[in-house]
Amino acid sequence: MAQFSKNTDDSELWRLFREGDEDAYTTMANRYYAKLIHYGQKFTSDRQIVEDALQDVLVRLWVSRRTLNDTPSVKFYLLKAFRHQLFKAMQNFPRNPTIQVDTQEYNMEFSVEDHYIQQETEVNVRNEVDERLAHLPLRQREVIYLRYFQSLTIEEIADILTIRPQSVSNLVQRALAKLRESWPIILILILDFLSK
Repeated sequence: MAQFSKNTDDSELWRLFREGDEDAYTTMANRYYAKLIHYGQKFTSDRQIVEDALQDVLVRLWVSRRTLNDTPSVKFYLLKAFRHQLFKAMQNFPRNPTIQVDTQEYNMEFSVEDHYIQQETEVNVRNEVDERLAHLPLRQREVIYLRYFQSLTIEEIADILTIRPQSVSNLVQRALAKLRESWPIILILILDFLSK
């Protein structure tokens, strides 16, 4: 049984997985499972649909591994495949899609002096950020999530959403403008929040 470290490169795992290495496949699936589940829950609160869609993607990957091409970004490939499968699954189980921002995933570290202040304000700030993001249209929330919480490029987001890169840039700019209008300090908080 091969052992892979956290530092094993995605491209190496992908290559070994395509050659039939089950350990590489398992390591890759484990590496992205929680991130993909979190991403899926931005569209529906039905965890079962999210998990089923992800399982379908992972099974299909294994079955078709020998016919898959090399990819410059495993994360991007998995996000795109999962999004497609999730939307397909959601059509079979119509629900109101919702994007939720779970700020608990992003851990912040503070100095001892800042810790006391952070405890007093963290809940209020998170609630305010969530509320402001919830007022954005669905597409704008999605591009903000992909851009700032998943660190994807404009081109990668365009490919996932099957729209032009300029459209993604426009959506990001409109979303940031709306956030600026509704609460100017939100941008500072989001950027500070993401930099930790």
